[in-house]
Amino acid sequence: MKKILIADDDVDILTLMEAMLSIHRFKVQTVSNWQHIDSSVAQFEPDLILLDISLGGADGRDICKTIKEAEATQHIPLILFSANAEMGRNIEQYHAQAFIAKPFHLSSLLKTIGSYLA
Repeated sequence: MKKILIADDDVDILTLMEAMLSIHRFKVQTVSNWQHIDSSVAQFEPDLILLDISLGGADGRDICKTIKEAEATQHIPLILFSANAEMGRNIEQYHAQAFIAKPFHLSSLLKTIGSYLA
């Protein structure tokens, strides 16, 4: 079972995404506080990370870049998402694999995830 870590400061979105992905046989862990992302990545060892860009006090793009530049975690596919589609510009400079604009369709999310967990 593939493991997905989801980081978002909106607990309602985390609950919804966890339910949707669990139904599709992913093991999901959520984190709502950006300060706990590093420890969650280290403990959970996800196969993929879904990371909101606006994290109430932190920019998910910077967190993404830190994760992707660390030798221990650079191999983990990381998908950024945001309600502000403009924030998806230039994601390659943060080393993210993809960007998804909220709101998104479950089929689109699953297709994007599947392309990195094949």
